[in-house]
Amino acid sequence: MRVTINGGGEGLRESLGSVVDVVPGDDKDATLVVTVGEEPLSAAAAHSEQRPVVPVGLDAAWSPSCEALPELLASLADRSVPTVDARPLVVSVDGAQSTAAFDTTLVTSEPARISEYAVSVGSRPHAAFRADGVVIATPLGSHGYTRAAGGPQLAFGTGLAVVPIAPFATIADTWVVEPPLSVSVERETAVSVFADTEGIATGQSGLTVDIETAPPLAVVDHRRL
Repeated sequence: MRVTINGGGEGLRESLGSVVDVVPGDDKDATLVVTVGEEPLSAAAAHSEQRPVVPVGLDAAWSPSCEALPELLASLADRSVPTVDARPLVVSVDGAQSTAAFDTTLVTSEPARISEYAVSVGSRPHAAFRADGVVIATPLGSHGYTRAAGGPQLAFGTGLAVVPIAPFATIADTWVVEPPLSVSVERETAVSVFADTEGIATGQSGLTVDIETAPPLAVVDHRRL
C-alpha cells in the first residue's frame, strides 16, 4: 500500500515506514491519503480528493489518533479499504464559491453585536432568529464548533446541522436539514462569512449565502474496521 501523508511530522512518517510505503504528497500512485489535523482535510475537500482519506487527530469518534495509525494501516494492507461518503459544502456568496469540509459560519463582525438571520431549505422559508451568528455543519464538522454551540453530532449520510450562535432566545432551536439551503442576513449589522476558517465575504442586510453539497470524500471511519 502506497500512502501519502499531509500534515504531521517526520516522526509519524518514520513510524509508518515499517508498515506501509510512505510516498511524497504529490505522488499520484499513492492509493491512500492520511490527513493530520483540520487544515489538510479542508485542503483535500477543496481539490476534490478522489482517493480514500484517513482523517487523523481530530476530536471525533471516527478519527484515529496518530498513535493508533500504524496498527490501522497494517490492518488495511491486505483488504479493500472500507469508506463512508462525507460530503463537503459548496458555499456561494455574490457569485463566488468556496468549499468547506467542516462548516460554514455567519457571525457578526463586531463582538457583542446581534443580527437576524433567515434560513430557507430549498425554496421554502424554514426559520428566522436573532443571534450573534449561525453555523451550518456537515457530519465531518459536527464534532467541532457546532457541538460547542449546542448542536448535534451527525452520523455520516445524514443532513446538515443548523445551529444559532448565542441566540437571543430563552429556548434555542437547532435543526438538521437536507441541502440545498440558504441563509440571509435580515438586519443592518456587519456580518462575516467563513468557509471552515477562511473568511470569504462580509455584508449586511440582503447578504445571502447559498449552501449545497459537493461530490463526496471517501473517508475511512476506523470504527468500521
